[in-house]
Amino acid sequence: MNPVRPWRQRLATTLAGLLTASLAIVLVPGTAFAGPNEGDIFSAVNAARSSAGLPAYSYASDLTAAARGQAERMAASGELYHNPNLASEVGGWSRIGENVAYAGDWRSAHDVLMNSPDHRAQILDSGYTQMGVGTAVGDDGTFWVAEVFRTPSGAPASSDAGGPSSSGGEASDSTGTTSTGTSRESAPAAVAPEPTPEQILRQNIRDAREKVADRSKGRRNDDPIVAVLDFTAVMNAVSG
Repeated sequence: MNPVRPWRQRLATTLAGLLTASLAIVLVPGTAFAGPNEGDIFSAVNAARSSAGLPAYSYASDLTAAARGQAERMAASGELYHNPNLASEVGGWSRIGENVAYAGDWRSAHDVLMNSPDHRAQILDSGYTQMGVGTAVGDDGTFWVAEVFRTPSGAPASSDAGGPSSSGGEASDSTGTTSTGTSRESAPAAVAPEPTPEQILRQNIRDAREKVADRSKGRRNDDPIVAVLDFTAVMNAVSG
């Protein structure tokens, strides 16, 4: 008996298994959840629905494409906002909604959505039956997510379904969320997070600079009266 044969047989079996796995990956390109942790968020949403006694969302590839595109745009710009073209970008709906959020990782993003009444209501809406989720990670490591929900055209309305629209604001200093929903009779309205004190101060400074620039047009830069007026304009703008 050749003592090498069992070893060779095991090696052949292992290689065959690896080849089978590789072929499986090749034969199924472009899996449903291509973005980072998209499948994790989809599973977490359906787990929350199951805990609430609701049926799971079915996966919709067109909703996922719209959600992923929005997540990538937010990650590129570093700004949290709704897809202004959602109503026309996605078809076949009688109701459609969107949650968008950013956080340090996917679990934090999901948690902050579930801890916000408006966003939780979208996730647990009994009228929606389909969902797509898209994610992206910004250059600074921020995790961005968009969730799109749909009630297909012609689907029976649920008595527990949400109203035509809903919206939410910023959840905390380190995470942000907004949600929006719409029916065929109304267009989705993006709701921006509440500005932070730092953002308000920066905007006031920009406003002050514009006022100073307006006052300086056609006047001497060394005019002391103009300087006093410019200083007053700056102080008034910064103090709000």
